[in-house]
Amino acid sequence: MEDRERPSLVIRIVGALLFIVGSCVALFWFGYRVIILLSVAQSEVIVFEKGSFYMLGVGVGMSVLAFTAVQEGWVGKVLSKKQAVILTRIAIVSIALIFIAPNLFHYIADTYFLNEGYSVCEEASSQWLFVRDIVYIQESIECSAKLTEK
Repeated sequence: MEDRERPSLVIRIVGALLFIVGSCVALFWFGYRVIILLSVAQSEVIVFEKGSFYMLGVGVGMSVLAFTAVQEGWVGKVLSKKQAVILTRIAIVSIALIFIAPNLFHYIADTYFLNEGYSVCEEASSQWLFVRDIVYIQESIECSAKLTEK
């Protein structure tokens, strides 16, 4: 693979920057939603956005791509066999996280909130394809579709 044609400088710079920015945004969004979820844990109405938790796997995967693009595209150094093995494993874990993290966090949140006396308000909850926003309410709140409009 060393005899392949090297991409242009613009493609190497822009490609790596896209991966860097994409990974930062994905990991920031994941962290932000975790902090928001933890900060409203005692509110009367809690919205669990399951789609945000896909960003953990996306962010980790894009970080691997960003590291590779920077090392090979900017530094000009080919990945060593050890680096390639480690990055491949991390990439596989990131793909697994895309499927596991949202369901794991949903299970943990659901168990916690139901044990704390919350119930799921199906009228205010929504789903688009596999991304679901789940609204948990305390018993003192009446369930209605207008809860998430605040």
